[in-house]
Amino acid sequence: MLIMKKFLASDFWLVYNFDDPNNRYQKFLSRGRDPFKRLIENVLLYDNIVIPTQDFLTLSVLIGVLGEDEVVELLTSKSISFLRAKGALAYLGNGGGVQSYLIGGGPNQPLDPFCAPMDEAISWAINGLSNKPKNKKLPQLVAEATTEFQLSEVAQNIKYETYEDILKSNVLTSQFAIRNRDLDRLVGIRPNQVRIFGGRDSTLKGDEIDIVMALTNTNLELRMMEMTQCDDAITDNPIRFLLEAKAARTLRKSSDQSFTELKEIAGLPDIGEAVLQKKISIGKTLEIAKSDNGQKFREWFHANCRNDTVSTAREYSNLLKTVPVVQKFPSRIIRFVITTLVGFATLNPGAGVGAGLVDSFFVEKLLKGSSPKFFMEDLEKITNV
Repeated sequence: MLIMKKFLASDFWLVYNFDDPNNRYQKFLSRGRDPFKRLIENVLLYDNIVIPTQDFLTLSVLIGVLGEDEVVELLTSKSISFLRAKGALAYLGNGGGVQSYLIGGGPNQPLDPFCAPMDEAISWAINGLSNKPKNKKLPQLVAEATTEFQLSEVAQNIKYETYEDILKSNVLTSQFAIRNRDLDRLVGIRPNQVRIFGGRDSTLKGDEIDIVMALTNTNLELRMMEMTQCDDAITDNPIRFLLEAKAARTLRKSSDQSFTELKEIAGLPDIGEAVLQKKISIGKTLEIAKSDNGQKFREWFHANCRNDTVSTAREYSNLLKTVPVVQKFPSRIIRFVITTLVGFATLNPGAGVGAGLVDSFFVEKLLKGSSPKFFMEDLEKITNV
């Protein structure tokens, strides 16, 4: 029984903040191509990529960069899905500490997209694009690919876990104790103020409240990983040293680092860059990813290439030594297969099997089965077209 591999792409989460949505969109794009390349390559490494969101601004980015048809391909193939956190988290003054919050919802005041009903948030993200998508089924596809949860339902547990992380860390406890006695009443906020963690692109003071909110967001990502039963995840938390407080749960070599090493060792093409340059399509990439060879590659990669560069190189070397099944067949059997297929094509010209196609390559494709190294060959072929 095949086990589905899932990945939480937290680096593709445009965390809600009070900034103008267009500024959030542009700031994400200004980081360059790396998040997109990781997303595309992870389609090869995992059966499903889960993208966290609150207001579906990530959907706008995907359509704006990859194109509507490509996003529809990713959704219909179930290669990507969304995990929507309805609401947001903030640190409240006057002893409130970490709490969930919503904006709007009063008389004649609609809810902000990050806490609006799912269909309204999806429509807001799609209608905000300068080139409106033409596929009428797109909102439905997004909704069907989305799992939603209320942040208010998990806020207290995440708050407790964050405070525990700080209290159990000698480094953080010492730092916080210099100016504070109560984690719900940290220095740096007035009674009527609110502080949020707005993601990597927001402005941070770097004080204790920012540390609390950054850790809170990390704990939220871990909770999301549990909810979706993802095998791996990547974080985009800008205060990376804080993750030392959670090393037991987060310190693991990332899949994109392992795949980068494998590409260097095996001379594999940069598939992510090829897609972004429109040299190949998402559809062709998905065709290879969903093939038997692709499945075999994922199983092999996750079982053998996640420890260090040495183990990756060793396993790749071992892989090269494997012999296709067809090469183990006696030549008389291969000749028999070729003869039979040629005879079949002659007797059944409408069958679509021409004698000119029945060569050693055809027989090998027929008999060899699937293997991780054949997947690598497939990658090289589509980038050399």
